Amino acid sequence: MIGRLALGAWLAVVWVALWSDLSVANVLSGVLIAVVVFTVFPLRRLPHEGAFRPLKVIGFGIRFVLAVIRASFEVAWEVVTPRNRDSEGIVEMPLAPGCSDTVLAFLADAIGLTPGTVVVDVADDRRAFWVHVLHLDDPDRVRADLLRLQAGLVEAFGSDEAVRWCRAALAEGVR
Repeated sequence: MIGRLALGAWLAVVWVALWSDLSVANVLSGVLIAVVVFTVFPLRRLPHEGAFRPLKVIGFGIRFVLAVIRASFEVAWEVVTPRNRDSEGIVEMPLAPGCSDTVLAFLADAIGLTPGTVVVDVADDRRAFWVHVLHLDDPDRVRADLLRLQAGLVEAFGSDEAVRWCRAALAEGVR
């Protein structure tokens, strides 16, 4: 219930921002729009086998933003110095067992939002992603970077089983 109220409040805030005028009429119409949206498109509860660890979420957010900034500079450098140094390719990225659909969706989004990487396929048994990367000079380093990204996300939202798997994988290195 609190989540629906927060989302409704957010929809009202977006509505007011779109009108760029904070008035009683805009706030009330934003609330009305939120009620209509929730009535016409009711939200169903998605199962999530995991946890919400706020400090880990903040840590993941910081690491993710830094990774996106670094990757953005690398891709921008490729654009301004076109010498066709691309060594693109596809790597298999093992996935932690016990990850919910929500965590896997977040992970695919995080990979896709990082410039130079995109998930191109998911194994039928959900044990691996195949990720296209722009710079595949060192596949082991790419897998390790992807595993660190996955581990940060799993630490923030994943199940205890997935957290243990990621910690063990990081400790032994990616093969």
